Amino acid sequence: MNIRFAIVAAVALTTLPSWGQGIQVGAATNINISGLLAVGVKHSSISQGNSTATAWANRNALPSETHVDDNTSRLIISSTSKITDGWNVVFLMETRFTADVRPGANATNGLGFTTPVANVTGVADSDTYGGISSPYGTIVVGKSTLYYTDTISAGYLAPVLEAPGEGQRIWDANGLGTFNILSSYMTGAAVGGTFYPAFANNILGNTRSSNVIRYNSIFYKPTGKDLLDFSLAYTKNAGGPEGEAVPNWGYPSVYTPSPNSSTYASGGTLYARMRYNGYGISASGSYLDQKFQNKLSTAANNELKAMRLGVSYKWEGLKVGVVYDNATSVNGVTTALGAPIKDATRTAIAVPVSYSFGDHGIYATYSTAGNTAGYADSGAKQLNFGYDYALTKRAFVGVWVTKLDNAANGYYAPFLAGFSFGGSTVQKGESWTQFGINLNYWF
Repeated sequence: MNIRFAIVAAVALTTLPSWGQGIQVGAATNINISGLLAVGVKHSSISQGNSTATAWANRNALPSETHVDDNTSRLIISSTSKITDGWNVVFLMETRFTADVRPGANATNGLGFTTPVANVTGVADSDTYGGISSPYGTIVVGKSTLYYTDTISAGYLAPVLEAPGEGQRIWDANGLGTFNILSSYMTGAAVGGTFYPAFANNILGNTRSSNVIRYNSIFYKPTGKDLLDFSLAYTKNAGGPEGEAVPNWGYPSVYTPSPNSSTYASGGTLYARMRYNGYGISASGSYLDQKFQNKLSTAANNELKAMRLGVSYKWEGLKVGVVYDNATSVNGVTTALGAPIKDATRTAIAVPVSYSFGDHGIYATYSTAGNTAGYADSGAKQLNFGYDYALTKRAFVGVWVTKLDNAANGYYAPFLAGFSFGGSTVQKGESWTQFGINLNYWF
């Protein structure tokens, strides 16, 4: 189960890393080694929310801390082997490593349980796949990032990776509004006529989807001065091995063996994405339909439907964009006993603005999540401000400030914070602030 330490892949699946160290193996095979070192020194604090149940819940014990944090460092090994002209066997293995703690240290800790770093990140614990590339596109099978990173921009690495969303060169893993706002949604139960959200779930419940069969088109040039491409993917079980299923409560990040092997026949995830870059415009559209296994069509939280659209315009060094995300957890609002009442739907919007000049970059992003299923005051707002400086073409240092404010009944959380993926540690109405000095070095 992949549940932590993910952000956007360094390259598109159709474009293997080209800046790393290449090793020629035989006459037709090349192996490339590249990666990312991403570390930060951060100070974060949490304000009092609406919960007063215990000291850990209302943050009286530890309202703030200063720490060194890994922002999802990784090592990438890729390979191409020529079959014939225009046809190649391709392979990519992305390994996550933590620059701040040892593998035996705890990545999660709370409510009486701990999870070591080695259990949530490690060798090949990221996008890892093999397949065939051809003049008609690429088909790969393995683990693949689907949907939740869509619209994050890495145009500073390659023009084809320009996207309408956040694109800071020293991104802070906790502070990205794409994950905290766009890629979270809330479900919950109605008690006595009042809806109580359970917590904010990650959009997929996992970060790298398993069992994926994916097709990536070639890059089309409609006018000769722009690029258009699309991806299609299917997986029987995005979050776990074959024959496993989502249990009760509808928490997509938790998987247990199915009590009945025949339920593996149900469920499945469909994904599609299209991108366009040209004439200063960057646009992206994504669609996801995930039917969870071991779930009847009438069960609570049995299906997730999501759509993300974004567009931006870049003129000289100024870039302005807007991203819209809509997520629906089918039967996501239930009675106190778990009987479905209606779907849990929320919309979210992010507006990133950036300006680059010389080696400098200035960034600001405003993100907001609306109420879920009409539940009053269940949304959140986030502001990001950043400045970075290019030490080299692929090494950047700078500062990052994030402010995340939940409405009175909101549970949105900073990505990879706390002891549980997706924000279950956050209490109702809390606010979170972080200041960081970060270094990103693509090697």
